[in-house]
Amino acid sequence: MSRPRHPDPELEKLLKSLERQGWRVWRGKGYYKAYCSCPDRHKKTIRITPNKSYNLNVRMQLKRRTCWQEER
Repeated sequence: MSRPRHPDPELEKLLKSLERQGWRVWRGKGYYKAYCSCPDRHKKTIRITPNKSYNLNVRMQLKRRTCWQEER
């Protein structure tokens, strides 16, 4: 089952990156939820209506607290 696209193109790229790295992503009510498949069971909630700096903040949180690696 495919998930609906995120309205923000930058956050959609982030969600696709999470999915390529094995995270499960699905839409909740007002947010997306991402769950990692590693033994540490990382998870992250991503808002649907973010402010200007939200994309950078989410990426930095993922780098600091999870096994997600930014793709180049």
